[in-house]
Amino acid sequence: MSNGESNASEVWQSVAGYIRTKSEDVYKQWFKKMVPISVDEKQIVLGTSDSFFATWVLNNCGDLLNEALASAGCAGLEVKFEYGYGIDETGLDDVDSHTPPEIDDGGSDTVSPELADLIRKHSFDNFVVGEENRYAYSAALAAAQKPGTINPLYIYGGSGMGKTHLLLAVAHEVQAHNPKARVRYTSCENFLNAFLDSLRTKTMYEFRETFRNVDYLLVDDVHTLGNKTSLQEEFFNTFNTLYGLGKQIILTSDKQPSEIPGLEARLVSRFVSGVTTQITQSSFETRLAILKQEQQCLRLKLSDEVLTFIAERISSNIRPLKGALMSLSMYAAAMKKEIDLETAKGILSDQLEKEAESRTISIEEIQKAVAEVFGIQVYDLTGPKKPKNIAEPRMIAMYLSRKLTSKSHQEIGRAFGGRSHGTVIHAVKQVEENSLKDEDLKRVLNQLQRKLRG
Repeated sequence: MSNGESNASEVWQSVAGYIRTKSEDVYKQWFKKMVPISVDEKQIVLGTSDSFFATWVLNNCGDLLNEALASAGCAGLEVKFEYGYGIDETGLDDVDSHTPPEIDDGGSDTVSPELADLIRKHSFDNFVVGEENRYAYSAALAAAQKPGTINPLYIYGGSGMGKTHLLLAVAHEVQAHNPKARVRYTSCENFLNAFLDSLRTKTMYEFRETFRNVDYLLVDDVHTLGNKTSLQEEFFNTFNTLYGLGKQIILTSDKQPSEIPGLEARLVSRFVSGVTTQITQSSFETRLAILKQEQQCLRLKLSDEVLTFIAERISSNIRPLKGALMSLSMYAAAMKKEIDLETAKGILSDQLEKEAESRTISIEEIQKAVAEVFGIQVYDLTGPKKPKNIAEPRMIAMYLSRKLTSKSHQEIGRAFGGRSHGTVIHAVKQVEENSLKDEDLKRVLNQLQRKLRG
């Protein structure tokens, strides 16, 4: 068997055909999105969107894939994946799970069908709006409909909060109502790579034309500019050129401009000169609405009980929320059975455990949980009272605040009625020592941590 993409395509056609005979739904939801890259005597390399997608295919459809390879005369081949290929049709909210491709949607013939499809699938209509993202949504829509009136628009927030969806929605909106407008969407990393290529090939003029001869410049992850002096110079000049011409600039980042390490003051000043808005962690209501919307795309019907369970337990960001739905969809299609609550808990157990470990916990939540367990009030923990039935829970709450949050001793002390950092240090040390010899205390600490981590 010889190497080569053409041979891989032939093998994949046979493999895909076999899978379709077994389950058309499984093929459409998972294998249709894969790209054959190469094949030889030892392995077949397939391109897919990201590691999560590949892992679930192997874990849940690995036997089917091996069976299909055997039917194509490739029994025993090792399956390897490369990421950044194809489009995830489930619409994972932030496309920045891998480096977003560069999109020039100004009527250019160079736009691939996949990239056009990516824009088509991310619109303002299918962006679920909640209190945590309402202002960012409204600002992005206004920028799309009336370019230059909000300029620049700077959207920041954690990964998987919907920033890239909004950028693509702007491109979608412009394409629908002003198809002659020139839209350039890119990640900051792609901007960097294009800049370096232009230096290497002496094509700086073409590079500048690419990014400056546009009506809309949409740039993801501008925090990548940090500590890159030459790139910042070029970006600064590009920004000034477009701003001076009244062209719309929309930027996203995981940080406020002033928080980006190594970002020059003049760029910070430019970035905050328009509208800066944050997307925060989604509420339970928003997460539930997203799940209900996404399950329609997957042709999957889950009970409200299961959807509520997922929305309650997965809150870090939207990507793992949708990933959980993908996992259940894949299981339902492969096993041809409905998903009840217990089945969902089993399938998602690893993901739920990781989610619980990563969940941000506040001192207020810790105080409330400790008060409930010990049958006292939160104000008892923060007040001046010192009887044993209050002093011990207070020390436990301080200990957990130090262990489960990133707050300093001073910050914890202030949250407990203005106590000194020395008091907090003593409490933490005392609880640590006591838990080594007191099994009841150890049990209570474990109980509280499980409760707080969901």
